[in-house]
Amino acid sequence: MHDHKVFVQLNELTGSGENQEWKQTARWIKYEENVEEGAERWGRPHIAPLSFQSLLNLRNFIKTGIVLLNLEANDLSLVAHRVVEQKVIDGLIHEDDKTVIVRALLLRHRHFNECSHGGIFYGSRRRLSSYTSVLSFKNDGKRPRILPATEINGHGGHSATKININDEPYTGSQEDIKMRAQNESILKRIPEGAEATTVLVGAVDFLEQPTIAFVRLAEAIPMPSITEVPIPVRFLFILLGPQKTELDYHEVGRSIATLMSNGHFQDIAYKADDRQELLSAINEFLDDSIVLPPGKWDRQELLPFEELKAKSDMIQWRKRKSMDERNKNKQPLLLVLEEEKKLLAEREGDGEGDGKKPTKNPLEKTNRLWGGLINDIKRRYPMYKSDIMDGLNTETISATIFMYFAALSTAITFGGLCSDKTNNLIGISESLLSDSIVGMVFHLLAGQPLLIIGTTGPLVLFDEALYQFCISNDFNFLTVRVYVGCWILAIALLVSAFEGSVYVRMFTRFTQDIFSALITLLFMFETAIKLVSVYTRHPLLSEYIYKNITMPQLLPIPSLDVSNGTTTIGPLKSNLTMVVNGTMGFAADFNHLLIPEDANGPRNQPNTALFCTILTLGTFSLAYYLKLFRNSHFFGRTARRALGDFGVPISIAIFVLVDYMIPQVYTEKLRVPEGLSPSDPSRRGWIIPFGGVPEWLPFMASIPALLMYILIFMETHIAELIVDKPERGLKKGSGLHMDVVLLCLLNTVCGFFGMPWHSAATVRSVTHVSAVTIMSRTHAPGDAPHIADVKEQRVSGFVVSLLVGLSVVMAPILRLIPMPVLFGVFLYLGIASMSGVQFFERLWLFLMPVKHHPQVPFVRRVQTWKMHLFTFIQILALAVMLAVKSSPFAMAFPSFLIFMVPIRKQMERFFSPLELRALDSSQPNGGTEDEPDFYEQASIPA
Repeated sequence: MHDHKVFVQLNELTGSGENQEWKQTARWIKYEENVEEGAERWGRPHIAPLSFQSLLNLRNFIKTGIVLLNLEANDLSLVAHRVVEQKVIDGLIHEDDKTVIVRALLLRHRHFNECSHGGIFYGSRRRLSSYTSVLSFKNDGKRPRILPATEINGHGGHSATKININDEPYTGSQEDIKMRAQNESILKRIPEGAEATTVLVGAVDFLEQPTIAFVRLAEAIPMPSITEVPIPVRFLFILLGPQKTELDYHEVGRSIATLMSNGHFQDIAYKADDRQELLSAINEFLDDSIVLPPGKWDRQELLPFEELKAKSDMIQWRKRKSMDERNKNKQPLLLVLEEEKKLLAEREGDGEGDGKKPTKNPLEKTNRLWGGLINDIKRRYPMYKSDIMDGLNTETISATIFMYFAALSTAITFGGLCSDKTNNLIGISESLLSDSIVGMVFHLLAGQPLLIIGTTGPLVLFDEALYQFCISNDFNFLTVRVYVGCWILAIALLVSAFEGSVYVRMFTRFTQDIFSALITLLFMFETAIKLVSVYTRHPLLSEYIYKNITMPQLLPIPSLDVSNGTTTIGPLKSNLTMVVNGTMGFAADFNHLLIPEDANGPRNQPNTALFCTILTLGTFSLAYYLKLFRNSHFFGRTARRALGDFGVPISIAIFVLVDYMIPQVYTEKLRVPEGLSPSDPSRRGWIIPFGGVPEWLPFMASIPALLMYILIFMETHIAELIVDKPERGLKKGSGLHMDVVLLCLLNTVCGFFGMPWHSAATVRSVTHVSAVTIMSRTHAPGDAPHIADVKEQRVSGFVVSLLVGLSVVMAPILRLIPMPVLFGVFLYLGIASMSGVQFFERLWLFLMPVKHHPQVPFVRRVQTWKMHLFTFIQILALAVMLAVKSSPFAMAFPSFLIFMVPIRKQMERFFSPLELRALDSSQPNGGTEDEPDFYEQASIPA
């Protein structure tokens, strides 16, 4: 393709008599934008729908009209004179029409952003359009010599045309300055080095038949008053004709403007040597076009967008295939050259060539011990300096602040969950400190430092199963974790030695969806179970009067009068009541309330159950609707994204404040110790002892270690593959083999200190990559923003981890967080994660008539009963995993992920490759203009 990009502007001749002028009605940067009359604004960018008749008319005009290629001219005046000279020579206009046509072409051009009042644009003496044209006439002191266009084509001959130019000074400079200021935003959308195409169409009363001129200038020249933006003009298309005609001038103008915005036609227009090449380009454009039949289009559903897109892709595929066949038949030498290039590339890949070695695919084996790990180190560590320098910028600072709140909220959430599942043996203190230490070390040494490391739902659920197993068998839970951590490292080194990471490709969407659905449902079940437990401990009673409860301490009394051996109650506050001969005092002031307690805390508190329900559902609802707000049409894109991305921290903060403002209602709070002490100093320290377990247990710990490694392997590698997708624009490579080994080493250390397990957190990693991605601000209107740059660095992740560790000083604030607020976050994580799981999309189709099924690949390319069969198999697999997770063998649920691989392999016997590609592809379904959020981009939940 040609290096130049083209900005196209359509101007139409409007008005009559003294008020006649050229008025801008549309423009093309890539898509068409029309001026919406009345609203006085630009319409939305859209693909230009063209009438077939206007394209045929355009082709006929190009065939019979004036085509001037490589015309030497330096302003619009010279172009106009040479066009009319050529028209006279070709017999398209009369000699007497030359002057009036030139006058018409040099009328004032009014752009959309210019003011239309004040008398600037009206009056016969101010309607010459080109300031440079006026200067050329005044500086010469006489009419310039006009070279006929036929001399360019080699014909010779000359005819002069006179124009009356008034010497009144040009007064449009202030308007030009205002226009430049208003156009600053649109100039950013036009690629650097772009050249303008000006299309002039209009009806006049002095011509008998329409005439056109297609002009390509030898060099692009500035024509500041005829273009909306100050870029040089390279092409002009002029169509003038009689007013009484069936020809639609506007549609013909739109047709040539759309052609000039088409990349293939642009390339030919720049290179064409004669009109025949232009005609051939128009024919190719028609061949690639799709014609819609006439009819009543009153429903958007009748326009088959997916089918139109598929037909367009098919046309392009056939065109490429035809070109390849022509090249094979007509240019056999090119095949030889291509083969030589391939052989050269292969030699270079083996290190025999002088060129730069291509990046190796991390999913391909090297067939050397630890070959993948060594390659990761060799590829990434030479870039260590740039990893630091690339993080020293304002974009990284803003990403760090954003990611701190995202990482802190998830660390608190999973820390609270871990505390609950392990009876506070591992809690908030361990979660914050381990997130900090593990994160800092990982971001210093990792092969892909954009990954965010943390505790995830599957790891906490596995720890719960391991804790229940240890309790039921009277083992020391924390000591068993030490041996599990040691075995994890040994397994990781063994798998890495044989490059086992390449087998992550066997975990297709079929398995990922089942795993994601399991974790999603467990999050929602966990929320329901916790709320039920709140109602069990604090039921809704008709009366809350406590009887026969031993008073653990006396109720504070404001004043006591003691005299003559008799205790007299002095003046009490109105809200205080003493139960005579009872066992308890009651006060409305909650700070002085004596409440019934057991080993697990207060019970039977009024309003607690309902208030906890409000906190849970309120936290979930606010976070979820802020997520939806991200793709709404309110406010600007930046504000929407900020509110949507900070939805969880905002929700936590608001409902913590709500709980704080209602102290009369009891709610269970997050348990956070002071300083750097463990969550329960009375039961554990920071160094976990080795002893206290049977001698065979260290060896048996290899079994849960293997199951834990499966979770870490799957979560980390899937996160790595999602982050390293080609469309994300990362250039420094991944750490597919290296990072999982590093994580297992860090988890071994976590085991010695009784800290939570860690893996790559998919949602947080996608969030981090998005935060350090700089999107384009200069894309064409109508185009989706594309990635301009990605700050691949280690600084943001390291600083985020450091700040999370320093958050332990916020213990007094963290102790204000009610547990029901965290229940709401669990529910949000479960519901939000469903949006990225195709399994749930197909599950809803069971309840939907076929006519209402969405036009997505797995619906269009697979028979309905086979699609439901695929979903039903996943339902059975999910049911088995849920049953295992709820059984005494809950620790074994990761092993069932391995069993999904052979099951998926056997499905190839019942489904064709095309059907499996539609059902099991990792590609998004598309069909929506909304920007996918982080949960939709991640294939597994938090």
